[in-house]
Order: sequence, then C-alpha cells, then structure tokens
Amino acid sequence: MAEGSNAWHLIAVVNEPLEETLRFASWYLDLGARSLILLFDNPDDPAIPVLSPHPAITCIPCTTGFWRSIGIAARARFPKRQIRALTWAYRQIASGWVLSVDADEFLFANGGAGDIRAALAGQGSETQALRIETAEVVPTLERSEKTVFRTPMPRAVRRDVYGEDVPLFGPRRMGLVGHPQGKSFIRAGLQGIYLRQHWAHDAEGQRLPEVVLGAASGLYLLHYLAPEYEGWRRKMAWRLASSGFTKYVGDCIREIEAAGHAEAAREAALLALYNRLHRVRPEVLARMRAHGVCLEAEVDTAAPLARMLDLSVLTLPGRSAA
Repeated sequence: MAEGSNAWHLIAVVNEPLEETLRFASWYLDLGARSLILLFDNPDDPAIPVLSPHPAITCIPCTTGFWRSIGIAARARFPKRQIRALTWAYRQIASGWVLSVDADEFLFANGGAGDIRAALAGQGSETQALRIETAEVVPTLERSEKTVFRTPMPRAVRRDVYGEDVPLFGPRRMGLVGHPQGKSFIRAGLQGIYLRQHWAHDAEGQRLPEVVLGAASGLYLLHYLAPEYEGWRRKMAWRLASSGFTKYVGDCIREIEAAGHAEAAREAALLALYNRLHRVRPEVLARMRAHGVCLEAEVDTAAPLARMLDLSVLTLPGRSAA
C-alpha cells in the first residue's frame, strides 16, 4: 500500500527523565510509526545517545544554534518554541501522516495498531487532519489490572460527577485537568501550514478542516498528565509559568504558597489539592461509570521498552547488547 494511505510519523519536543523518554519512543515504534523526529529541549539529554542509533529515530538537540536556525530565540517561552519546532519537524516529512504529541501522551488503539492504519487509510483525499480525543489518567483506590482514564464531559455531567469540586476543572476543559482536545494526525506535505499544540493552521491562520474520531473509533490519546504527586510537584512551577493550569487552580496554588506555612504544611496543602484534581474517590468513579465518561483498559507503557531492551533494539548505558 502506498505510503500516503496509512503510513504515519511522529514528532515531539521532549524534556523528560531518561526512562520516560525511552518508554515514549518505544511505545510509538511498537505502534507502527514509520519514523520519529524527537526534538530535545535539553540538548544534553541522556536519551539522545541511546535513541540516535535507531534507524527510525532522528534526534535533534535543541541548541541555541538550532533555535536560531528556525527563527526563534532560545530564551523564548516554551509554547512558542514548541510551535516553531513542531512546524519545522512537520516540514521534514514529505508523505503519509504526521502525529504531533507530548512525551506524556500515548496513542492507544483498543483493537491494536491495525485500527490506526485503518483509520488513516479510510480517509478521503480531501481529509487534511484527523483528531484523536483525550483520555486522562486518574489514579483510583480500586485494585484492578485496568487503568482508569476520564474522558471529556458535557457541563451537566461534570457538575454531577464532581459536585462542589467542579470549579477546579474550569469551563473549557470539559471535566479534565489537562486539555480535552486531544492531538491531530496531519496529512504530510501540505504547503503553508504551521502546527500548534492540538491542530494545524493554514497560512491565513485558519484551522485546517478536520475529522474528529470519538470513542466509537477505539482510538484515544492517553494523557498521563499526573499519575503521581511527585511528578506533578516537580512540574508545578513550570506549568504555572506556561499557563498549564486553569486560572482557578493557579490561584489556589499561589494562595497556598503565599500563606507562609511551614514546608510540611505547604506540601500537605499541595498534596490535598493534587488529590482533589487527580485522584478519583470511589463515589466519583461510580458517577463517571454511570455517565460513560471513563475508559478502563489494560495498558502497560513499559512493555514495548522491555521487549526492545531484551531484543537489543535499544541498549541502555552500562547494559551490553545480547
């Protein structure tokens, strides 16, 4: 089958701990991405020498010279640099489809990788963009082999699901803490467009016409936004600075930090806020299930990396190839 029908490529700007980056890359190789272009915001990222030997992966250290070469300063705000870098990476791919995601986002197909190929091959030539909606991970108190993800909720549903906590989720995020929009496959080779975080715009600044695949497609963008407190706390200041929180949540964090608490009390207050945002109590989970706004699936993001290490497709520093 010709590349333009169902072949796809992945692009991403990454800056994560080594194992998280390797899990991310391995996941997409395992899903069948034809190639990965990874742009490392830290040009000395330890993942670069691990991933660079792989023939399907192109690693781009985002040095000051790289940013200058694509027309933006290294000191510019991250969202602006990300948009410029993703647009550059998109233009390196001549055919097929291009998926742009963050390193905490894992494309998931209930029916396996064939669902992705079928969805892409089933689009007419007029389709320029195909958007996959978000399912956001939520730790629960239940013991289960399945991971729970919440999906976008209409206003009346999120009021019922969250009760008095509903202001934490903002009017535009549809019951999620992160983005509900998901991410888009963009047909490669389109002229004059530039990528934003969730979709592409044409030269006049208009969003490309798109097909949105909902839950019936079996495709989801699994967003591991904050599966545990330590990671959330580590990224909190960065998210505040880059408008990653709603105004309401940002104000809550600033109030906690301005209250003058001792360190232990401040951390306890931040943990309580994290739990209200990200952990799902049994009664909340029951309401999510009743409204059909959750995905429960067996997902092991570490499995593709383990297989590739065992087969010596990737080799970690200090680990000899078989």
